[in-house]
Amino acid sequence: MKRLLGTLTLTVILGAAGILAAQDDTVTDRVKSATEHLNQKQKFKLMYRFEAEDQLRWDVEHTASTKAQIAGTLEETSSRSQSKKLWKVVNVDATGNMRFVHSIESVKMWQKIGDEEPVTFNSLTDKTTPAEFAGITEKIGKPLAMITISPEGKIIDRKSASQQAKFGVGDICIPLPKEEIAVGHEWYVATTFKGNDEDGRPQNLKARINYKLNKVKGKYAYVSFKTQVLTPIESEKVRSQILQQLTNGYAVFNMETGKMTRKEVEWNEKVQGYEGPDSFLQYNGRMTEKFVTTNNTPVTADATTSQNVEIKDRNDKPVLRK
Repeated sequence: MKRLLGTLTLTVILGAAGILAAQDDTVTDRVKSATEHLNQKQKFKLMYRFEAEDQLRWDVEHTASTKAQIAGTLEETSSRSQSKKLWKVVNVDATGNMRFVHSIESVKMWQKIGDEEPVTFNSLTDKTTPAEFAGITEKIGKPLAMITISPEGKIIDRKSASQQAKFGVGDICIPLPKEEIAVGHEWYVATTFKGNDEDGRPQNLKARINYKLNKVKGKYAYVSFKTQVLTPIESEKVRSQILQQLTNGYAVFNMETGKMTRKEVEWNEKVQGYEGPDSFLQYNGRMTEKFVTTNNTPVTADATTSQNVEIKDRNDKPVLRK
């Protein structure tokens, strides 16, 4: 009887614990749901804030792989680059507009084409630059552009010897709305893509970048973005020329400091028949920017590590998982 009572007692205790655990789970779910509901109603102001003489650094990594087949010949290319981006803030005016000098402090590059031996270059250790990376050395450590942005990230002025590369992710800064916004708010920035069709005729494609405030966690705002081509693409030749501009990604914005702490972008595109019926071009890539220092003071890890923000490509498949 004692053994039976003991067993019953244990069963009751375990059962009660299970009930309490279930209740705890329910309370946790309710708190989480209430927090999410509050965030959806609460409005947030996203605004860039730099101080004069700030030195802001990001670690940038870009990996890519390309497969191209023309007339039965397949060529595969893989590359990886790691660089440290530096913004030196020159001035902040009374309206909050910020002027800074953009430069690259160092690069580390790797490239492999087909069965050839990989080619590498490290600007910190290598004295000679491989021909594949010609033109890189003279840009390291030198001003590449003088840029002035508004608190919303709008480019007010840019002085540069070279044109800004377009990768479908907006300009050098992610633009932010002027007004306060709630979770779920979307905004758009118009852009144009250019290409030539199979007959060499130029084509202009209207497009836009769709931004969305996905969630807010503490002081961090999570913004997703993706490229949307509005003009129907009727030429695969034209499509092959804009693959690197068709992107999905997200950014993490620190609302207290007014700085982007992380940005991640993915490419996963394929074109069939752009140079004959058996031709195809496939481009996969990932670019990550991680904020690392302000005036040589390291940034805490919570601001720069991945927060499990899901990025979906057009085929709902991951790209270049590490």
